[in-house]
Amino acid sequence: MEELIGFVASNNKLSKILAVLDSKGPMDSTTIAKTTRIVGADKGIEELLARKLLKTEGNKYALTELGIQVNHKLRGVR
Repeated sequence: MEELIGFVASNNKLSKILAVLDSKGPMDSTTIAKTTRIVGADKGIEELLARKLLKTEGNKYALTELGIQVNHKLRGVR
């Protein structure tokens, strides 16, 4: 868990993606990119999927239970 928190905390794009999905719910990659104003958000989404912090729900992405825990710990750290 600490390793994942450090990984996300060191990358502002990833922490933005987690935060927006936590607050607004599942979104597709285009909406995530527009909402977070991240160019190339797809790369970050893939990294989060690979680390089991995101899951796919149809054509949308949502936080896994682990993703929710990491995001909440991060917000506590900031």
